[in-house]
Amino acid sequence: MKMETKKFPIVVNSYHYDLLQKDDQPSQDVQVAMRAVQPSDDRLKGTEKDGTYFEIMVPFDVTVANKGFKISGSISRVVQVLKYFGEASDLPPEELEKLSRPLVEYIETLTYQVTSVALNEGVSLNFQASGEPGDSADDDQ
Repeated sequence: MKMETKKFPIVVNSYHYDLLQKDDQPSQDVQVAMRAVQPSDDRLKGTEKDGTYFEIMVPFDVTVANKGFKISGSISRVVQVLKYFGEASDLPPEELEKLSRPLVEYIETLTYQVTSVALNEGVSLNFQASGEPGDSADDDQ
C-alpha cells in the first residue's frame, strides 16, 4: 500500500561547520525522529481530518574522516500522511525511510556546498540507512 503524503518545506534549524585537526576520529551520528504535531498555520486548521501531521527531525553530528571538518545541526520538515490516523511508531520502516531521505539528502547537499567554499573542494557525503536498532557488527561479541 502506497501512502499518500502532503509535504511542507524543509527547515534548517541549525547547521554548524567546524574545521578540525586532520587526525580527529571520524564519527557519524545521524538520527531520525518523528512525532505527531498539530498544524500551526491557521489555513490548515481543520485539515487534521484528512490525516495525521508529523514533524520529522534529523539531528546530526558528523566528523568526516581524513577531511578535517565536523558538521552538526538539525533539519526538520512537517508532513501530513493522508488517510492515516495512527502513531509514528506504527508506520512501516520503508515509509519512514522515504519520508526522511530528502532531509538526509539536504544535509549532504549543504555539506557539499559549504565545503566547496570553505575547502575549495566539495566533499560528498553519502549517508545510508542502517538496519533495525541493535543491528550492528558489535553485537556479535
